[in-house]
This record gives sequence, structure tokens and C-alpha cells, in this order.
Amino acid sequence: MKNLQQYIIESTKTYSFKIKAAGELPENFEDKLETALNKYQIVNFSKGSKTPITEKPLDFPQLQNCEVTHFDVELNYPTTNGVLESYLTLELGFPDTHLLVRNENDPLEEVNTIDNDKDKTYETLLTKEDLGGESGQDSVGAKRVMDLLKELEKVKKENEFDPIKGISAPKD
Repeated sequence: MKNLQQYIIESTKTYSFKIKAAGELPENFEDKLETALNKYQIVNFSKGSKTPITEKPLDFPQLQNCEVTHFDVELNYPTTNGVLESYLTLELGFPDTHLLVRNENDPLEEVNTIDNDKDKTYETLLTKEDLGGESGQDSVGAKRVMDLLKELEKVKKENEFDPIKGISAPKD
């Protein structure tokens, strides 16, 4: 049987984040970032990868004509995106409009990932002769009008209103 210490060792969980910094980074930014993240016990720290300069960076729509540097970080100590972001802006003296921290499972991060499937070619549906599936011709036009009239007649018979139904004549 395992003791408590073995269970604790086996249950260690790490927390992955993507840190994005927009614009030109000051000297020794990576070293300062790594030093600031030591508070959260770094497991893995990737060197920054830069994107080309774009007119409006994807994660920073308020900025123009700048590059974005991405850092992938894995930490032992649990924290949230907002706490880590505010801590890093204070520690690094970097403007909060130029720094973004996202969890690796953040839905916005999943949307931003690019599918590298180059084998798929886009095919327009308008050029296809048959889209497959059932024909929808029975649900449109004159056929549908007749079906609607039949349904209305059926409902009318089911819900006929009799104003004197259930009223008995007074007894003298």
C-alpha cells in the first residue's frame, strides 16, 4: 500500500500558460520574465518566438504595426490568468495593454490556433450537383401549402368549440 508521500508525488499537476508581449521588448526581458516566474516554480520555460510585424495583431487589436512575442510557460504553483498577468505587469514594468496571459485551455486560445492541415482544399458547395441527404421539395411550395391546410383542418376538428357544451338546463 502506498503512503501519503507517494500519493502526493504522483498527483503533482502543472499549469500551462501562454504569455504574449506586443511591441519591442526591453533588454533582458526574457531573463526578467523568467526571474519573475520563479515565484510560481517554473517547470518549463520556452524562449520567445516572434511573429512578423502586422498592422493589427490578433490578440492586441488596439495596437498597430507591431510584432508579438510568445512564451510558453509551465508552472507548478496554481494561479489564474488575471493574477499572473497583473503580477507580471507590476514586476516587469511592462504596460498591461501590451501583455496578455492565457491558459492553454482558454477557448480564445483554441480559436487562435491555426490548423496546419495543408492537404485539405476548400471546395465550394455551390459547384456540387448533389448535396446529399433527403430532398426538401416536399417541404416547400404548393405541396407544403396543401399539407398545412390539412393540418389546420385536423386541428380545427380536434378543437371545435361548443359554447353550450357542459351547461345543463336549470331544473324547476
